[in-house]
Amino acid sequence: MLKFVALLFNTVALLIYQFFFADGVTVTQNVPSSAKAESEFTIEVTINKGAIGGFAKFQQELPEGFTATEDKNSGASFSFSNHAVKLIWMSLPADNEVKISYKVKVAANTVNGDKIIAGKFSYISDNVKQVAEIPPSTITI
Repeated sequence: MLKFVALLFNTVALLIYQFFFADGVTVTQNVPSSAKAESEFTIEVTINKGAIGGFAKFQQELPEGFTATEDKNSGASFSFSNHAVKLIWMSLPADNEVKISYKVKVAANTVNGDKIIAGKFSYISDNVKQVAEIPPSTITI
């Protein structure tokens, strides 16, 4: 019984914290667990942004030997340079959930092993810059 009361208390405390202190923005990515040199794969990203709008930027650093090309941008401008994928919105879409994706080509001379793909989603909330970190994913070449 005591266990259930503690669980209820923790759940209520978390909900109160999110209501008052967090925007509730989360970012998840779908990266394959492995790829081969000279292959291509797609990275899919889901941004649960809630009611935020306005200017925002998605950015990911890709490992050496990876190049990216645009796939689905949800109204953002796409760029890739210096191993960085950037999507910039002057005004985020109205939907609570934004889905983007881009294609990644692995160069023939890419060193085998585990590669980490992480990044961040930056946005403005109440005239203050906020950052939602993207949990890193590992892909084996």
